[in-house]
Parts: sequence; C-alpha cells; structure tokens
Amino acid sequence: MAYAPFARLGAVAVAVALLASSARGDGDMSTELAVSSKLIAPSHVPELGEPARPLPEEVLDERVQAGHHWRLETARGAVHVWVPADYDAATAATVVFVHGYWIGVDRAWESYRLAQQFALSGINAMFIAPDAPSGKWKRVAWPSLAELVGTVADQVEVAMPAQRLVAVGHSGAYRTLALWLGSPVLDTVVLLDAVYAEYGLLPWVRMSEQHRLVNIVYETARFSNYLHRRLPATQRVNGLPLDGLPDARILYVRTDVGHWEMVTDGVALPLALRAIGVPPVALAPLDLPLGLPHRRVPPPMLDWLGGPPCAPRIAELAP
Repeated sequence: MAYAPFARLGAVAVAVALLASSARGDGDMSTELAVSSKLIAPSHVPELGEPARPLPEEVLDERVQAGHHWRLETARGAVHVWVPADYDAATAATVVFVHGYWIGVDRAWESYRLAQQFALSGINAMFIAPDAPSGKWKRVAWPSLAELVGTVADQVEVAMPAQRLVAVGHSGAYRTLALWLGSPVLDTVVLLDAVYAEYGLLPWVRMSEQHRLVNIVYETARFSNYLHRRLPATQRVNGLPLDGLPDARILYVRTDVGHWEMVTDGVALPLALRAIGVPPVALAPLDLPLGLPHRRVPPPMLDWLGGPPCAPRIAELAP
C-alpha cells in the first residue's frame, strides 16, 4: 500500500508523543496532541504530472498583490491602507492597527508583514495603519479616530466600510487607543500586550453590550488581571489555539509567545481578527495554517533610537 510507510511513521510518532506527555505529568494535553498531529498526518504525494501545490507564503503573497494598497502622506504622518480583492464595503468593517514604541509605521508595515497578516485573517475589512508614537516622549499623531478615518476616506478610491469600527493596538499603542475610547462608533478593541495602565477600558466595556474586547497578554498581566477581575463576563483562554478563539464578548488570552513575536509571527493578530465577528471575504484563505512563513534573513525589525534590541521595560511604557 502506498501510504504504509507513513502509517508506520504515524504510529511511532503517536507512541513517542504519548510517552513524552506522560513523562511531563499534567502538561497541556491539547497543545501536545495538536503538535504531534502534525507528525502523523500523511503527506500529500502528487500524482505523476500533477502540479505542485503553492506554498502558504505564495498564496498569501498572491492575496496581498490581488488587493489594493495605498500609502498616504498626511500632515500627521504616513498612513497605510489595504483592502482584499474581494472587499465588499456594504458588509465590511474598518480595522485600524496602531503600532507600539521603538518603530515607525513604514517599518512596522514591512517588518510585521501587516498586509500578509490581514490577508491571513480572511475578514472583510479595510485595514488602516497610521503613524503613532515611537516613544513616550512623542505626541500622539492621531488623537481623533474620526479625523483619521475621514482622512482615509478622502484619499482612497474605494467605498468606505458601512459596518463596524475596530481598533487594534500593540504595546505602547495604548496611549492612542485611550483617546479613541470616546468615539461613539468604536465597538471593538483588540489589545496585543497593551494594558500597561487602566486607561478607561473598564468603563468603556461596561458602557455597552455591543462593546467587544480581545486582550492578548504576554507581560501585561498586572493591569490585565485588575481589569478582567472586574469584568465577570470575561472568558479566559490559555495559549493561542490555532483552531480559533471562542465566541465571546470579552476575551482574556494569556500566551508565552513573546512581546514582539505577538506582532511578527502571524498568529495572534489574525487569530484575534477572526474572533471579533467580522464576516470573511469570499476567497478567505481560512484553510492556510496560522503563522507567517519563516524568513531566512529577516529585515531589521525596530528603529532602536540608540537603544539595545530588547523589549521595552514597563517603566518605559507607563504614562
């Protein structure tokens, strides 16, 4: 039988995985089984003459190129905008991604491969990435969310989304998001290790049952614990489940993936965007595995401004 070697290899892999998990005691069995399942799945063997399947990176790059990208020059700094090829303004959401400290929006767009991550999410949205403070001594570039969206509307050649408005922020982006919580049309906030202070999130979440919060945490547990203890509707999740986050209005996700990896690996951001109830586009690549393909020689990620290549200390992010 053609797959007999793979079956024997799968049996060995299962045995090894089970022995390893039992030796570790009460480990996370769901994670162990999810990892070991990759070992036992038989590889696809192309028939003679069958074209090779495109790699995930090729599929994502094709989706990115098929979409539309604008880099806008504004008085408040550069703004990147991307929509997928099958974008439908009538049902789309506006998703605004705000970068953290030690990087600018142009470098973040390239280094974080934001267009690829947005494409991987598969949701029907207009994605906007504005300039933001690169350090706590820098002023907030866009104190008004309405002004940012209006500026984009004036300069792009497609219809603006007719549905929801979502703000996503990493790390020091909390300073910008704190000013946006007063926007009456903002209904969803996604935080990627960005709760370095309680800056109005608690009253914002309590204000409306339509307000949605996804908080993914690596090193910001102190204020996150404070916040979610006061939000009894919180659903807590350990790790980043590749099969999707639960459908809940308030999510508190703890992960050990790392502060910077949260915005570079291509797991946390697309996973969070898939969990906020925005419909997918017609050709959403939802069958692709989460995570961006590894770059053999990654580009410089951060504008270090004379500092060492390390994650910012909490004191550097505090207001």
